[in-house]
Order: sequence, then C-alpha cells, then structure tokens
Amino acid sequence: MKKRIKEIRFNLIAWLIAGNMFVVFRFFGMYDFEQYFILKKPIEMELMFLEGNIVAVVNGLLLSLVDFFLDTPKFKRRSFRYILTFKSAAYIVTMFFSIVSIFVLHGIIINRENNLMYSLLYTLNSQYTIALYLYGAFISLLINFLKEVNKKFGPGILVKLFSGRYYNPRIEDRIFMFIDLQASTTIAEKLGHIKYSRLIQDCFYDITEVVARYKAEIYQYVGDEIVLSWELEKGIENDNCFQFFFEFRKKLDQVSGYYRDKYGIVPIFKAGMNCGTVTVAEVGELKKEIAYHGDVLNTASRIQDQCNAHNKPFLISSNLYKRIPRSGKFKIDLIGEVLLKGKLQPVAIYSVESTR
Repeated sequence: MKKRIKEIRFNLIAWLIAGNMFVVFRFFGMYDFEQYFILKKPIEMELMFLEGNIVAVVNGLLLSLVDFFLDTPKFKRRSFRYILTFKSAAYIVTMFFSIVSIFVLHGIIINRENNLMYSLLYTLNSQYTIALYLYGAFISLLINFLKEVNKKFGPGILVKLFSGRYYNPRIEDRIFMFIDLQASTTIAEKLGHIKYSRLIQDCFYDITEVVARYKAEIYQYVGDEIVLSWELEKGIENDNCFQFFFEFRKKLDQVSGYYRDKYGIVPIFKAGMNCGTVTVAEVGELKKEIAYHGDVLNTASRIQDQCNAHNKPFLISSNLYKRIPRSGKFKIDLIGEVLLKGKLQPVAIYSVESTR
C-alpha cells in the first residue's frame, strides 16, 4: 500500500510540475504582444494555470491507474525494452483521451458550446491541443523512462547519484546481509546453465517484493548471491533486517509449487549479516554506482560461508547481536567464536530462528 501511495504521489508531483512548466513556456510573456495589439484577446493566466493543473492531476491519477493494472507478475518479468515500450504507449493513449475529454467538457461548460461534435472536432484540430498532447507525450516517455531506470539502479539510488550526495566519500553505519542460494553448484549441474539462470531470475524477482516492505536496499547481485543493505536505524527498527529474511523464505514456501513444477526443486537461501561503519562513495565514470568500502562487508560474507558448516540458515555477528533489540520474535543462540577466513582474531557468531 505504501509503495502504491508513493507511486501516485510521484505521478501527481511530476505532472503538476510538467503542467505548470507548459503554461509558462506557452503563455509567459504574452502580455508583451497584448500591448502591441498583436493578440485580439488577452490571455487569462489564472485560467491557463487552472486548466494546466486540472490536466496534470487527471493525467497523474489516470497513469497511476495504468501502473496499477500493469503491476502484475507476468508483466514485470518482461524485458526492459518491452516494459518501456508498452507502458509508454499505454501512457500516451490514456493521456490523449484524458486531454480531449477535458477540453471538450471545457467547451461545453465554460464556453457554453451545446454542439458536442463541434466541440470535439475543434479540440482535435486545435493547435493548442496538439502542442499540449505532443508535450504530454514527451513527458510521459520521460517519466516512464526515469521510473524504469530507477528500478534498474535500485529504489533511491538514482536520486543519490543526481544529488551528488556521495561524490565526496562519507562515513555511515549500516547493516549488510549476504544471501546466497544453498547447494547452488549441485542445482546448477542438475538444471544446466540456461535453466539455472532462469531459476535465479525468478528467485530475485520474488525477493524484490519483500525488499521495500522491510526498508532494505539491494546493493549488488553477484552470481547467485544478493548483497542487501540497511541504514542502521532502519534495519533494527521493528527487526526489519531479521524479518526480511524469514519473510523471503515464507514467500518461497508460498510459491514452492511453481518452482517444483518448473525446476524440480524448491530453492532455499542462507544468509550472513554484520553491521558497522563503512565508507560510501560514488565510483566509476563509464558506469557510475554507489560503493561501500570496509571490513564490515567482508565479515558479513565470511559469516554467510559458515552457514553450511554449522547447518544453520541464518547467522549474524556479535556486532549486530549487541545492536538489535530483543523483541521475542526471534530465538538467537550463540554458535561460538570462529576464526573466519582472512581474520587474525576469532569472531563470535549467532544463529537466528523465527519463533512464529
């Protein structure tokens, strides 16, 4: 529900900005022409802004409705090109009918035009309507493109890149989870390269439905492994970082029939978590991204490697154990101190199990 509200809010704000920009570009400065009697009728800017905002709000709501109807598992599994083309076409067609309807109603209500057909033909042939429609089509393509690119980078990452927030390296306290497919080598040998890759695509698709709910950020996809991150406060709030893992396993259980029928197996994931201070920086020139540097990530990865050795699906570090509140929703047991690969000193690790 929160995701849907955010999408509607984004559409409304984007279209209100675009609508007011159109009015400014089209009519600002027309008063100069009125002074020299080039215009026969003065421009009523208040009315123009009102019309622009009405068109913007209607388009924002209608296109949010288009997003709602296209927000299906089958559609979201399509290629980037297909989604961008289809949604843009749906946006443009929807916008055309909304603009025409608004201006026909304007002719009937404001201008007292009783002939519906005349009002419709006048609207369709009006240069103003054509200019507005072409502008709206461009804005539709731009908004849709930005939405899809934002998904490719990950929610919020595009804004951080545009704002230059991490152009200069910064220090942050964050939680990291390395989550990996269990028995991946055996499964890959059984399925073959292509079918195994499709399995990973399906698993990663299912995990994205849980990410936003528990305020996680997808940092990297590495083979059949996903690296997730939380700001420290968001991660420990309501046990988000713990709940995410068990909710993802629950999601896989719910669609286990799909995986069993298509691949002959039900995927099981294991995870390792750690928290601490990292350096965050914008890196790359040909391909920019936000990168995290620090031993926190290496430790989280090594903890995840211990899952098989201790026959536990979910392990955490002592650093995270000390920070996380005790809510009673999870059973946390000390495994012991383990000398992780690349470490000089042993690290205490804990197993986490859901009590529900």
